[in-house]
Amino acid sequence: MDNTRSNIPAISPAAVVVTAVFLLVSVIGINWFTTFVPVVLPEQASAESKSVDELFYILMIIGGVVFFMIQGMLLISVIAFRARPGDHSDGPTYHGNPLLEVIWTVIPAMVVVFLAVVSYNIWTQNSEPKASVNMVEGQSISINVTGARYAWTHQYVTERFDEAGNQIVINSGPDLHTFIGQNVDLTLQTQDVIHSYWAPAMRVKQDLLPGDPAQGGRPTQLRFTPVRVEGRAYPAEYPIVCAELCGDGHGRMRGSVIVYEDENQFLDLFYEPAIHAILNPPADPVLRGEMEIQNYICNSCHILDSLDWTATTGPSLNGIAERAGERVPGQSAEEYIATSIWNSGAFRVPGYDQQMAAFGPDVVEAANVMTPEQLYSIVAYLCTQGEGSDCDMDNASTAIPDAIQTVFGYEVDITFGMDGDAGAESADAEAEAGEDSA
Repeated sequence: MDNTRSNIPAISPAAVVVTAVFLLVSVIGINWFTTFVPVVLPEQASAESKSVDELFYILMIIGGVVFFMIQGMLLISVIAFRARPGDHSDGPTYHGNPLLEVIWTVIPAMVVVFLAVVSYNIWTQNSEPKASVNMVEGQSISINVTGARYAWTHQYVTERFDEAGNQIVINSGPDLHTFIGQNVDLTLQTQDVIHSYWAPAMRVKQDLLPGDPAQGGRPTQLRFTPVRVEGRAYPAEYPIVCAELCGDGHGRMRGSVIVYEDENQFLDLFYEPAIHAILNPPADPVLRGEMEIQNYICNSCHILDSLDWTATTGPSLNGIAERAGERVPGQSAEEYIATSIWNSGAFRVPGYDQQMAAFGPDVVEAANVMTPEQLYSIVAYLCTQGEGSDCDMDNASTAIPDAIQTVFGYEVDITFGMDGDAGAESADAEAEAGEDSA
C-alpha cells in the first residue's frame, strides 16, 4: 500500500498571490456593499444604535469574506481540477496538510474570539445602568412595561399625588413616551408566557421571562437613550414588536416608541395632559369607562366597533349589554361583566381559550391591577354596548357598585371624578331617582 501521507501538495507562490488578491478584492467589495446597509436598516434613533450597527458591519464584512472566499475556491477547484477529455484515471490521493489545517483552525478561532470580545463590550456598554434615568421635571420616575397576550402596557409611576395622597400612575397603553436625551430605563414583566420587547430603531431587544404571576413575572431591564434623527419631525414614532412567538395573536402584539423633541414638548403633549385627565376624570362613569378601558390591553383580543377594535382572539364585546344578564342564571348583568373583568377565569365562552390577563385584586402587584372605581366605570361603559341593555342603567350608580360589593366585597367610591358638592348633589339626585322609581 502506498504511503499517501508523503504526498502533501506544496502551496505554490502563485496560489498564495491569487488567494491574497482574492481576499483583498473580497474585503473591498464587502466594504462597498455595507455602504448600502443603512438603506435597509431602520433609522439610528438611539445612542446605542451606532455601536450595534458597527458590530453588524463587522459581521457582514467577515461573513462576506468567508462566503466569497469559499465560493471562489470552489469555483477555482471546479475549473482547475475538472476531468479532462479522455482522462479516466483517478486523481492523486492526498492525506493531510498540517500547514493548511493550522491556518483554517487558528484563523477562525481568532475571528470568533475577536467577535466575542467586541460583542461583549458593546453589550455591556449598552446595557449598563446609566445616571439620571427616566428624569421628568428633575425627578427620576419608574417606567414599567407589562407584556401579555397580545399587547404591551406602559406605566409611569410619577412623583405626584392626588388629593387623597395616592401616587399618580399614568397608563399609556401600548405606547412608550420619551424625549431626546432622556436615559430610559424600563422594568419589563410578563403576565403569561415569554415575550420579547423589540424596538428596531433603538436597536434594543429584551426577553420578558415568566415568574410569580402575583408579582407580574420575573423583572428584566432594558435601557436606551433616544437621539435626534436628521430630517425627522417630532414627535417621531417608532414601532415596538414582540420578537418571541407567543401565540396566534403574536403578530398583533405591537406598540410605538413616541419620541418628543425635548422635555418641554414631552410635558406639554403627553405628561401634563395625562396627569390632568387622572386628576379631573369625567363625572359620567360611562365616559370615564370609555377612557379607562383603552388604558388596558383589551383591544389585543376583543372586537368592539365603538372603539375600532378588530382582534379575534377573545369573544366579541359588541352587544355584550344585551346578553350579559342571561349568561349565568341568578347573576345580574352587572355582576357578570364585573366578574368577567376582575376574575377572568370564572367564565369561558365556548370556542375561546382562557388567555385573558388578570386584572383583579389577586394581582395587586401586577401592572394591570384595576381599582374598584376603574372597574365600576368600565362596567358602566360596557353596559351601554348594545341596542338594549340588561343592566339597570337608570340606577347605575347603585346597581354596579352593589354588584362589585356582592361579588368581591369591595366598596366603590362613586364620587370619584366629581367635584365636591357637585358630586354629592349628583349622587343624592341619582339615589332619589332610584327611590322614586322603586
